[in-house]
Amino acid sequence: MLYTFSEDVKGELCHLKINSAEEARSELSGFLKSKGVLIKTHVDLFVKLEVGFIPAARRIMNLMNQVEVDKKKLTLIKNKLKKKRVQIFIPFSIMEKLEIDVLEIPSYIFEDLSYFSAFLRGLFIASGSVTDPVKSYHFEIISHNESLLNIIKNFLVKNLGVEGKISKFNNNFRYYVKKSREIVELLNFLGAQRNADKMEKIVNSREIKSDFNRSLNFLSANAKRVGESNAKQIKIIRNLIEKYGYEVLSEELKKLAILRLENEDLSLSDLGKLFEPPLSKSMVYNRVRKIFKIYENLEGKKVE
Repeated sequence: MLYTFSEDVKGELCHLKINSAEEARSELSGFLKSKGVLIKTHVDLFVKLEVGFIPAARRIMNLMNQVEVDKKKLTLIKNKLKKKRVQIFIPFSIMEKLEIDVLEIPSYIFEDLSYFSAFLRGLFIASGSVTDPVKSYHFEIISHNESLLNIIKNFLVKNLGVEGKISKFNNNFRYYVKKSREIVELLNFLGAQRNADKMEKIVNSREIKSDFNRSLNFLSANAKRVGESNAKQIKIIRNLIEKYGYEVLSEELKKLAILRLENEDLSLSDLGKLFEPPLSKSMVYNRVRKIFKIYENLEGKKVE
């Protein structure tokens, strides 16, 4: 089965090692803030988590195991109509025992970057996506809670220097980042090292290619300007010599006129190197202007 780049990133995140119960609680909080819904039945009060990515369901079960919750207490339902949808029902009493609030963001996730990273990871796996960098650069997290996205935005600006934006998206809100380097930074922060490296290579390759094309365009444009300038100089010098001869030029200008006609392709800088001692580009240009001035005075009109 082929995964999209976004699914591959989520798959990588779902297989990360869970380092501590605190990180597990933080990541669970991210899932709950994204997809947690309170459900009351005649038996008990539950928190329903619905995810559309099978590895995400396994991840949630493993996180629960990490915080020492017996999996037998959880109800797992696969939606047959939507093959990828999985629903997990968690007794509300477990949430209270773990001090995980479905409605509020737990304050402890701000105490350590690793906790916030875990919280954001759960949020991203549940309701985020990232575009294949071969096509474009776009990272986003969707939520109905605009204040939550603003908290995330401000935290990432302050701690990672990542400048995201928030916009209205259907009946929800979207936090998004479009700068390639900042998306790489986010992937690394979440723990998707392999895909962050993959994206960085694509970005570097594209930047090298872009720099090469800019250099090539610059060289082409510069070569065109030099060619047009040389053609104009040669035309004026030939007209001057044919009509008035070399006698109208001083020795230094005569030498320049001869070298110019004998070396039609050379730039002014390279032409200056043929003199002894060598002349700078500006010195050669000033002498060319003197020849133009002499021709203008003899013709009684300005050189175009």
